[in-house]
Amino acid sequence: MNEQDRVTGSLYGMATGDALGVPSSFMTQDYIAEKWGWIDTFYPPEKGHIFHDGLKAGEYTDDTEQAMALMKSFIRNKKVDSHDVVNEILAWAERVKDKYASPLGPSTERALKAIKDGADINVSGRYGNTNGSAMRISPVGIIHGLRGSTCEEMVKDVYLTCLPTHNTTVCVSSAAAIAWGVALCVRGEQDIDFIVKETMRAAEIGKQYGYPIVSPSISRRIEFVYDIVKKSSDDKETMKELYNYFGGGDLAAESIPVAIGLFALGKGNVKLVNEYCVNFGGDCDTNAAMAGAMAGAYSGIEAVPVEWRETIKKVNGVDFEEFAKQIINLIPEWEC
Repeated sequence: MNEQDRVTGSLYGMATGDALGVPSSFMTQDYIAEKWGWIDTFYPPEKGHIFHDGLKAGEYTDDTEQAMALMKSFIRNKKVDSHDVVNEILAWAERVKDKYASPLGPSTERALKAIKDGADINVSGRYGNTNGSAMRISPVGIIHGLRGSTCEEMVKDVYLTCLPTHNTTVCVSSAAAIAWGVALCVRGEQDIDFIVKETMRAAEIGKQYGYPIVSPSISRRIEFVYDIVKKSSDDKETMKELYNYFGGGDLAAESIPVAIGLFALGKGNVKLVNEYCVNFGGDCDTNAAMAGAMAGAYSGIEAVPVEWRETIKKVNGVDFEEFAKQIINLIPEWEC
């Protein structure tokens, strides 16, 4: 499997997970099972969905859109420019403001409003506590995976993407865990145990950045989830157990450990991982976007079902193959 296969797999893993989770996001496990049985294809959100009302079946959300905003900025600047990143996100927010019910997560919305009102980007994200920093971070992981960077080198760039909207210890820690997981999978690492333990290490490095706010340890929570996953003899029962502990909501400390745990539960198989995430309950689309980005890189593009890929292309009008080529081509010029 070559670099193009893994990078394209990561992008489609993210986007398909995001779009699959549109109808089930912020529903309970029981409601999802009662309404859809088991989600393994694309459905529109129910009328009146608190966040996604207005989207079509197969459309992705802010998770993928903001990752694309980062990619556009990176391809243009060949480095992480925090000001340019926030300008891309602001431009995206303006484009989609009337597209569906609630395109912006709470931390991002609060920070963007402050920036529009003149706040310095060094302080605009100091109250972030949700998963928005991690949902969009996969391009940073892809780039540093291709570069062969150390985790410490990568986390510096992770922090620069978090700065405007999620400039807190818990959000940088969360984004670092997901980004490093993606980086290792892009490199072809196949040892799930090693990958999960490395996400814990990345979370510890990441928490050295940002404003300190009250939050549990992302690393310790990943460890707790993974201990449950390792004992699993029935994946669906394990999903119930994890849901009872964490719920998988949009707080960073609930969402990121669940996403990494479901990546491990699905053994990096992108189809299984995304289905587990979107049937889990809570912030389904975001959890699937994060876990799917890791699993798509781990399994490669051919493991992402063809019908899923074709739907994403058709409904969203996106060419992830071209994005993957551009990311790969910028690596020799990347500035840290």
